[in-house]
Amino acid sequence: MDIGAVMNTMRDPAGVPAQPVVFQILMVTTWVGHIAFVHLALGSAGLAIFAFHRRAAAEYWERLSMAMTKVAKVAVSLLIVLGVGPLLFTQVIYDPQWYTSNVLSGRWAIAFIFTLIVAYCCWFAFYHANREGAKKHIGVYAWAALGLFCLDGLIMHALSYQALLPDQWMNWYAPGGMVDTRGAALHAIQWPRYVFFMSLCVPAVGLFLLAYVHYFAVHADREPAYRAFVSHLGRQLAQWGYAIALLPLLAWQCDFPAGSGLALHPVGWLIVGAIATMALWMRQLDDNAHGYLPATFGLALLGLLATWREIIRIHYLRPLGYTIRTYPVHADWPSTVLFFATLAGIGGLVGGFYLMLLYRAGRTQGVYIADRTAARLGTGAVSVLGVWIAVFFVYGIAVSMHNSFN
Repeated sequence: MDIGAVMNTMRDPAGVPAQPVVFQILMVTTWVGHIAFVHLALGSAGLAIFAFHRRAAAEYWERLSMAMTKVAKVAVSLLIVLGVGPLLFTQVIYDPQWYTSNVLSGRWAIAFIFTLIVAYCCWFAFYHANREGAKKHIGVYAWAALGLFCLDGLIMHALSYQALLPDQWMNWYAPGGMVDTRGAALHAIQWPRYVFFMSLCVPAVGLFLLAYVHYFAVHADREPAYRAFVSHLGRQLAQWGYAIALLPLLAWQCDFPAGSGLALHPVGWLIVGAIATMALWMRQLDDNAHGYLPATFGLALLGLLATWREIIRIHYLRPLGYTIRTYPVHADWPSTVLFFATLAGIGGLVGGFYLMLLYRAGRTQGVYIADRTAARLGTGAVSVLGVWIAVFFVYGIAVSMHNSFN
């Protein structure tokens, strides 16, 4: 059986409305925001639990635990929302691989939804109960949530990795010639890759703490001693987190198939060098050094990692006869223009307005009063949202009526 011919036959016959490389770029870029909040959610959840159990050791641990509990709660919401983009773009150009992998592990794909719901409910219970003088037993909710979050990460890893191994699909679907439609197994797990991605949650929360110190520097309720405590902890977590992440990364580099050329690929080793550099840089930082620059470099590193994931996918699938360049293109300019206008207008203007408002309000001691620029940006955001809703419905009704009369 020619697996390449099978995958190309499984493609959506409707094709894609623009060049596939457009969706490839969007898939890579949107994944950065998603994985950043995955790491922040796991890192802040782990730190919240650690600080919760260290409350009696120092006066600042309890306050930090409550703060990180809130951060994890919000980060989980954002990782879900921002995960929609890369998932949709993956389904556009890698639909044969993604859907097949989900069917082969169907029970786990469905279990992902339920376990994520249970995990978030458990974390919200911990968030609600984590107050000054909270009972120790409420930590059970947090541990259960963190365990389920890690399980969900493993499920997503397995589904993504199985999609890279089409030559194994028949062995998983019909082992020994007997068809198995249960979807009850995770068939392929690359442990070094999974551990590496999970390990990045440690430096992620470290970089966040450095930005956290700077953000609340103007608030009187975050006294200098507390900020110094958080800054020192953030630097330590970032330094040792990046150093520890090097071990599974190197193991992953040595785990690629022989002859694939990935083990010696320059991008992979560039990531190794970048992580080592980040670890050394965090070691050289003064405890009083804080700000957004370390977090910015951390996001740039995730961008490099996102590119590396796509290079790996291309190297795995190309020898089997699959490349996105041959995906059928049926140009649809109205929907393409509407999509990018939505991305720029809603994502850029409306999203930018919210981000600016959150930043300025948080950096203000007392009541924040918006200036003329913020007020105009808010008016523009509301106007763009109204126009977008109107265009969405008008365009949809026009297309529906056109199809009805033809």
